[in-house]
Amino acid sequence: MEDNNEINDMVNNFNSESNYEQNEEEEEDNINMNQINQIFHYNPAEYENDYIINKLFEMQILKKEPICEKCGGKMKLENDNQYLDKKVWRCRSKNPKHDVKRNIRVNSVYEIFNVPLFILYFLTFECFSLNKKINKSLIDIKDLCSQLGKPATTKRVIIKLFRALREKLRIFMHKDWSNNPLGSEPAENGVPRIEIDESEIIGNQNNKIWMFSLIDRVDKEARVFCVMNDRTNENLLPIIERTVLTNDIGNNWNLKTRIYSDCYASYQPNDFEERGYILHRVNHSVWFGQGLFHTNTVEGLWSKIKRLSNNFSGITMNYVNELQNEEINIKNYFDGWICYSLFQRHIEKNHFATTESKIYLSDFLKIN
Repeated sequence: MEDNNEINDMVNNFNSESNYEQNEEEEEDNINMNQINQIFHYNPAEYENDYIINKLFEMQILKKEPICEKCGGKMKLENDNQYLDKKVWRCRSKNPKHDVKRNIRVNSVYEIFNVPLFILYFLTFECFSLNKKINKSLIDIKDLCSQLGKPATTKRVIIKLFRALREKLRIFMHKDWSNNPLGSEPAENGVPRIEIDESEIIGNQNNKIWMFSLIDRVDKEARVFCVMNDRTNENLLPIIERTVLTNDIGNNWNLKTRIYSDCYASYQPNDFEERGYILHRVNHSVWFGQGLFHTNTVEGLWSKIKRLSNNFSGITMNYVNELQNEEINIKNYFDGWICYSLFQRHIEKNHFATTESKIYLSDFLKIN
């Protein structure tokens, strides 16, 4: 329930639709016009209300057979035309006497939306999971609704949904990272090797927002965090401590985790040694590294993150100020985009087919 409150806060605190159209939608110039003009034929049976509800139950995105808060028994699914989905979880009992109803969307990522489930399902698994842009998603959903003879949704709903889905990814990934630190898959010689670096997201000469990345050379697992404009060792070192294992086996110096960085002032060998790591710094003004001493892996990660986070290039500091005025958590906002990029990176890295991409996304959206 706490996670859903975070999502609600993230997506509901905005007032100006024009701002979001300008910044969160992608430019139509980047859309393949042949894709736009291509007509897909959908099977109406796959978008019937009962079919979609059962599908979401199977994927555990909607809670199946919830427990009644009054008697502790399992609630039953009943038809109820008073609800948008025409279904409701209900428990009627005489001991103690009660009649409890529960919306089938409760605690799901779809709870805050007042549009049909088939639209949310389509936008989630046919658009968001496949990294389709806002304008392309709007065209596709209009095409689907036209063929089904049903009203379509608005661009504003798509923006709001995609934001909620990114926030869900952020919450899931950050929890997973805290339980699975880097360095747990050591190289053949038993020494974990982690590269770290920071990169600018947006900004001007006086004010910038940065992200900080850590990547394991062995399995290429990455952790990327928005650190706002704070790249001090007081901010970065705690991130490293909770994200990277020291591998301090029997205090054996030869097996300690190696961390590779550039010569940024916040990276000081003594600070790392105190925390059980060995730091190797590469001076890029002299060379870009040889053998084990390089940061090429994390540098390659940046290009993928920025390509997949195709919204970064359209954001200005003025827009960030507008978000802050609307009480949006800026750090979570950018972390959401970063996690969405890592989600897409995983799909590319594993060469997922469309079906596999949908299954992968459903794991993030399950109700615990």
